[in-house]
Amino acid sequence: MGVPSLWKRPFDAVLVFFFCVFATSSLIHEQFIVFGIDLSTTTNVFGRSWYWYARSFDPVFLDPPLWLRIMCTIDAYVFGATYLVLIFAFVKGRNWVRIPALLYGSAIVYSTLVYFGWEFLDEANRANANLLAVFIVNASYTIVPLLLMWRVRNPEPFTSRAM
Repeated sequence: MGVPSLWKRPFDAVLVFFFCVFATSSLIHEQFIVFGIDLSTTTNVFGRSWYWYARSFDPVFLDPPLWLRIMCTIDAYVFGATYLVLIFAFVKGRNWVRIPALLYGSAIVYSTLVYFGWEFLDEANRANANLLAVFIVNASYTIVPLLLMWRVRNPEPFTSRAM
């Protein structure tokens, strides 16, 4: 007996939805930071949305420091590709995704905690950022990977016993 359709696995469908959102962010939005594009002058709709977010809530992205550009590069090229793998594996119900999912989950939780640590502990940033908005926008990047790691906690996450 095969793995039930994704639509019969609502928790997995929610995870796939978030992987799609995260993939879009990683593969499209992060490119503006990776390549040092001035968000205030871009006419691209994705760049304009980045600019609105940075100007409204999180001004560190208007002139990102090197550490943040490095984190965005990892997000764009490592995590971006990982989201595509996760989408495929969850739609198809592939057990081999367990180890990549645990590795990704650990890495992204670590990186978001570093990001949140800087956002909330850097005195100059606290004076300029809307920390509640930053938290609301970015919390899913910690919560979803934790849920993912819980979801793949069993050695064969897509067997009937594990679902």
